[in-house]
Amino acid sequence: MWRGFLLVIGVCLGLVALPGGGHAVAPDPSGFVFVASPSVSDIAVIDSATDAVASRIRLSAPPGPIVALDRGAKLLVANTDERRLTVFDTVTGAVAADHPTTVAPVLLQVSPVGQTLAVADPRAGSVELVRPGAAPTIIDGLPDLRSMAFEAKGLLLVAHGSSVALIDGATGRRGPKLAVAAADGPIAHVAATPGGDLAVVLQAERGVLSLFDLRTQDKVSRLVLPTPLGRPFPSPDSQFILLPVDGGRALSVVSTWTYRESRRLPLKAPVSGFGLGVLQSVFVGLSVTSRSMQTIDLQDRRNLAVLALPGAPKAGAPSSSGAKFYVALDDGGRIAVVDLLQPSVARIIETAIDGATAVVPALDGGFCH
Repeated sequence: MWRGFLLVIGVCLGLVALPGGGHAVAPDPSGFVFVASPSVSDIAVIDSATDAVASRIRLSAPPGPIVALDRGAKLLVANTDERRLTVFDTVTGAVAADHPTTVAPVLLQVSPVGQTLAVADPRAGSVELVRPGAAPTIIDGLPDLRSMAFEAKGLLLVAHGSSVALIDGATGRRGPKLAVAAADGPIAHVAATPGGDLAVVLQAERGVLSLFDLRTQDKVSRLVLPTPLGRPFPSPDSQFILLPVDGGRALSVVSTWTYRESRRLPLKAPVSGFGLGVLQSVFVGLSVTSRSMQTIDLQDRRNLAVLALPGAPKAGAPSSSGAKFYVALDDGGRIAVVDLLQPSVARIIETAIDGATAVVPALDGGFCH
């Protein structure tokens, strides 16, 4: 059952025979965008080449977390109630692999190395490592678990209470922990820079951002920023960390070279979520309160546009090219397709996925709620 779970398979350009004897080019899964809702037992598959729903993945129950694998050819879907992970072929919708878990998969992370999955149940304070060819490893005793993330070499960072457990993703062994001051409140989020050098630890209640050198486990910086804080987002090149501050009214840019805030950019409206587009150079902020999207050029640190949306945005994701952004609106399963190069709503896609809270690209483009 497990063998096909995270097996990387090449995505090739296939041909589909037509009744008249001709051929049509099969969709490229790397251009897929997946739309899911916690109240709908379907996942809509949007082909960004046509901006239309290419297919639907039928589920036995509404999904928990979902993750795209194999450049969009596979989709990993967690079923929290049944404690099960299922991998679907995104072109055919067929089940490619199925695996039960001991720990309820409320949180889900995929290691960037090897073929390890980590699932966590915050209420139980437990993490399970699922690896091909090995028995699952259960790590208990993680009270007040709120967040987890893998770093570049497969080390799993699990935030619980006022510390971060460091767990070897290959063996399940626990190493030294990263500790912060309990007086600053529980850790809300943990992340790692893609280069694997820094752990980003956020205590949102008191506005505290701590940076740890993962090579030495030393704390190298502690910043106090205007509360409430959003979720931290390390840049793909590991040069900076983006963080909404002051209730989403401003965007803090923290340098990973100086470990200090290099700039704070005011936002036109409070953002509830954000992502990156146009080769990771444009910040895309979504505002529920103003039903709008704001874009900022991260290289020049200047505002580009504020775009009114035909509904309140709930989630979003960039296309594989980064030129478009797909925004789930709050009513009727509509997805707004936004052209980032010439800021405008280019199209509305009707997905029938009402109450969508997850828009996941085939290629990880990053979106923070």
